[in-house]
Amino acid sequence: MQKIVSATASSSSSPPRSSTNISIDGRRHTRSKETQFNYRYGQKLHSFEPEKAPYPISYDKDILELEHLDGQLVKYLRQGSVSFLNFHEAERPQRCLDLGCGTGAWVIEAAKEWRTTEFVGFDLVNVQLKALDPSLEERIQWVYGNFLTTRLPFEDDEFDHIHIQSIALGVPENKWDVLFDEICRVLCPGGSVEMVEDDIIFPSLPRWFTAPMRAKPRRSASVHLPEGSVRGSISSSLLESPPSIPNHDHALLESLYKAVFEHRFINMKPSAVLPSYFSTYFRQVTLGPVLSFFMPPLPPLQPLSPRMATAYTIEPSGLDAERRSVTNTAPPSSSPTRPISVSFSSAMSKESSSSTSESSLGSRERSHSSPLKPSEALSSIAVSDTDDLSEDIPSPTPRGLYALEANGLADKTAPRLPFVAVERLDSLTERSLAMHLYRAYNYVLGCQDALWEELKDRIRNRREELEPFGWEDEEEFEEVQNRKKFERLLERYRSDMQSRVSFWCSLRDLGWPQPAREPLSKAELIEEERMHEAMLESRRTASFEDQQMPCRSIRVLVGFKP
Repeated sequence: MQKIVSATASSSSSPPRSSTNISIDGRRHTRSKETQFNYRYGQKLHSFEPEKAPYPISYDKDILELEHLDGQLVKYLRQGSVSFLNFHEAERPQRCLDLGCGTGAWVIEAAKEWRTTEFVGFDLVNVQLKALDPSLEERIQWVYGNFLTTRLPFEDDEFDHIHIQSIALGVPENKWDVLFDEICRVLCPGGSVEMVEDDIIFPSLPRWFTAPMRAKPRRSASVHLPEGSVRGSISSSLLESPPSIPNHDHALLESLYKAVFEHRFINMKPSAVLPSYFSTYFRQVTLGPVLSFFMPPLPPLQPLSPRMATAYTIEPSGLDAERRSVTNTAPPSSSPTRPISVSFSSAMSKESSSSTSESSLGSRERSHSSPLKPSEALSSIAVSDTDDLSEDIPSPTPRGLYALEANGLADKTAPRLPFVAVERLDSLTERSLAMHLYRAYNYVLGCQDALWEELKDRIRNRREELEPFGWEDEEEFEEVQNRKKFERLLERYRSDMQSRVSFWCSLRDLGWPQPAREPLSKAELIEEERMHEAMLESRRTASFEDQQMPCRSIRVLVGFKP
């Protein structure tokens, strides 16, 4: 569905609480802003039927704000420009359409850059930014409609540039032909079109990462049981699933998420579908390679509370004998804080940059460089057992931060991203990967209403599909109990992803001190330290391939109308 949009018509005479749909016959139909949305289980959703507008993502504030992350990434890669096309001053568009404009963030930023261009933002619903500067507002118009069910309400050859981004989440595969016909109709001869689309990815976490967070504290790690076995820290057998069990804790959510798009006939890999349409409808086509960002490096474990003082014995199995007893009275880290930087790259001093380049986890190692052997990568995970538990735990060195792929296959000739200097990609930091993972998992959470509807359909009509995931229904108050179980699944997914993203690492790199922790009870201290040991042990089983899983794949396409 078209990405969200909103705002007011170009003049202040428009009703402040309504949006305008302009039909092809020229008549205006007013639809109250309140009637454009439904609210279910705390989420703000469009009120159209899925058959007419299959976009499944909510319009909540935290979802809308993800659009600004996309804009900042483009501006960083393009060194300040909002477009992947190089327009000279005299060649800038006179009239530009942003199809599926969402909050209107791109329109507003483009209006600041192209000071003589008139803009039209088109979208399904009214969610655009308000209170624009008068110099911008007079050149911006918001128009509402559904490009899946009606023609675009514009004249032939009306625009000389069309920008499209992130609409593939709501466009069924059988609608692309009709949509490109309309794009071609309203684009003037010689006009340009640029499209930026993401593949739909469900980011998941391996069981070796999540299992320690589920581990329950044991009475002792060195108790010998009657049959001769010894209790120890979490073993690799607990991290490996039998063939009949899904290979990660969030497999049911992943299955539901994929089914949502499958049942709406939305292709989850638009990067593979769109090039054929561009080549059919446009000329001088530039198909950028698929740019995939890997999962962020494993974060260090958060330090244990500096106020702890324990004197009991821990003998974890699998760790060296040096760490026998734990007494944690270490003061907070006294390492110097880094200069504050809010860009995707590291804005550090020369001294800091040089030291970071030597110790960071392969930030200059790119996908088209010689890859590290898995043994080399995993060797960096070893932790000196004489280190204090509060110290950072190094994680496996990934082969790189990103990969460039052409036509869905790895290109051994190292393809280049058009219009982007490779130095801009190479200057991205490891912590920038956390932004892409944050974006990906929030889109999953933003889809929870559609996930719930899919789950209810399986419970009522296809219960056998839930059996592999261990789902059990409650006979009494079935829907209420199932909803609670579903919400627990979502909350666990959110919590696990927040642990993986570890924004506290980014804040620390920006110079923020580690927040002081409240004192813990003796039982809480025991549980936390044992959990800490389980995480240390589980990271020794980390797979090199797990670090190379993409959390985001994006493609840029540019073409011109003959």
